[in-house]
Amino acid sequence: MIEPRTVSEFAERVLMGTSLEEKLTHAPKSLVLDPPKRGGFKSPSLPGRPNHLKPRSNDGKSPFPSEDQIQNEEQRGILLHFFANHELLAVELMALALLKFPDAPDAFRKGVLRTLQEEQDHTRWYLERMKSCGLTFGDYHLSPMIWSHISSMESPLDYVSRLSLTFEQANLDYANHYSKVLSQAGDQKSADLLAKIYKDEIAHVGYGLKWLRRWKENAQSDWDAWHKQLHFPLSPIRAKGMTPFNEEGRRKAGLDENFISSLKHFQASRGRHPDLYWFNPDVELAAAFKNWTPPKRIEEVSADLEYAFVLAAPSSDDLALVRKIPRNEHREYLEQHNLTFPELALLTELETIQNQRKIRDEHPWGKPKPELLSKQLGLKLRSILDPDPIPSAICRNEPEIRRFIEIHPLKNWIAKPLLNSAGRGILKISKGSGNYIPPIKGSYLIEPWLTKAREFSLLYHFSPPEQGGLRFLGLCHQEVSKSGQWLSSTSAPKPASGLPPEHARLISNQVLPEAKKEILQALSRLLEEHQYHGPVCIDSFLHYTSEGLQWHRVSEINARWSMGRLAHQLRLKLSPNRSLTLTTATSEAAIQPSKSTILLGDPATAKTRIPIAIIQKK
Repeated sequence: MIEPRTVSEFAERVLMGTSLEEKLTHAPKSLVLDPPKRGGFKSPSLPGRPNHLKPRSNDGKSPFPSEDQIQNEEQRGILLHFFANHELLAVELMALALLKFPDAPDAFRKGVLRTLQEEQDHTRWYLERMKSCGLTFGDYHLSPMIWSHISSMESPLDYVSRLSLTFEQANLDYANHYSKVLSQAGDQKSADLLAKIYKDEIAHVGYGLKWLRRWKENAQSDWDAWHKQLHFPLSPIRAKGMTPFNEEGRRKAGLDENFISSLKHFQASRGRHPDLYWFNPDVELAAAFKNWTPPKRIEEVSADLEYAFVLAAPSSDDLALVRKIPRNEHREYLEQHNLTFPELALLTELETIQNQRKIRDEHPWGKPKPELLSKQLGLKLRSILDPDPIPSAICRNEPEIRRFIEIHPLKNWIAKPLLNSAGRGILKISKGSGNYIPPIKGSYLIEPWLTKAREFSLLYHFSPPEQGGLRFLGLCHQEVSKSGQWLSSTSAPKPASGLPPEHARLISNQVLPEAKKEILQALSRLLEEHQYHGPVCIDSFLHYTSEGLQWHRVSEINARWSMGRLAHQLRLKLSPNRSLTLTTATSEAAIQPSKSTILLGDPATAKTRIPIAIIQKK
């Protein structure tokens, strides 16, 4: 092995060498730092390695040992094998940085060289401890994941952001945690080794932070500068280990409290591409009016209610767009109730994310398609299900309304715009002398004003046939104001429990059986015609008649998310065996937070209403 004379010669030997000896031998003390010059070194697809040590794809990937398995010597060896692979990749990436950025400041390059040699030590230490467990490097899968995320780095700032402040920061969690785990398993030598490496990693993260602060814009916080520097698919989630979050180690490395708190609460997928969610409750209005722009009041309400949607609908692997990024204080409060946000970005970034991120599917509150959101969809289902439906019609002007209601004996009627939500635009009409019909613009659904006894939603989800087709999820009780505006939704594990006997009998004996069979079959055919997949809610109610209590099967179909569906999702997350009510309050003073009353919205930033979840007593 020829002794290198310059840093670039040493780095090339480490990067492209085909033996562990070439990669893990320290640079001679006589090594000379090359004079600065313009870079031009191209990253290889993989570092040089002997064939049996080449990183490969996830085919045949070895499972990461659980903490219980670490009692077994071979499993401890597999754990050390994982860590050794990461350390060797770090050595090679540091060598790559020295070759790619020969015009970087001397102090930066000297720091990379010093860190590289410490990582060489770490690798050798792991290899020695593996031998005591009966393993040889290469006995198990060697992942190229870290190389694939970092080798495309384009600047020294990119390097410290991706390696020092991301993967080495994650090691503050792993090294600290597994040092304790190995000690408890009786392997004190390995525990001491990880404790030693942990101290080095604190310094490595501090090194990256020093250069981040030197190169970032003065007005940027450390967190914003680092987060902005990371490019998909790399995200801050990779700077956290899948172990307890180590705040103390990050403070020792010099990270500030805003950075630590922001990272602690950050969520994103570690593997699959995310689904994309955002809250657009004015979707019916967007479908009704071309070039619709929501007024300030609607945007304020949406900003206040969107946390309920974002906490209920996506999974932790998804990406949600919001109008306001939640404060860390509110995230901490929610985490006390086992609620966490997924990965978040601003709604203003929607178009950029659609163009630059690989998204599996999009799930807004609703898609502005008139044929799916119109009241006519409910009329179609109503006509299929009910051989003797209540009288109803689509009218476009006052004379049409007058002609329709005159041929029926009923006195009180309701007129609903075909595209509306939350009770907007509803008109009540009563027969009588004079001009009793208010003027209307556009098409309205006209139907009798019935005396409601109980309102509820039938919740479904329609997936492609290969994923199960249409599924009935449950029944959610609704409370609305006299003007038709939503007030609350209550999801219960037993939807007929605790109701007046007549209501309970009707729901148990008629509503639920038909919802699971006749309605499900008819709704499936109807939605398939429109090629719609996603959440579906049927507004339904019990009402009084001269013959007693009756069930009006279909008031409306909402081929979108609904507050009832959010209540259902939140109940499954928070209290599967207890009822949960989703509602709102106008101010924090009107709420008494407790273990069972959870403020989904943030009182410190809300301008209109605060969504809350109330878990009912058993």
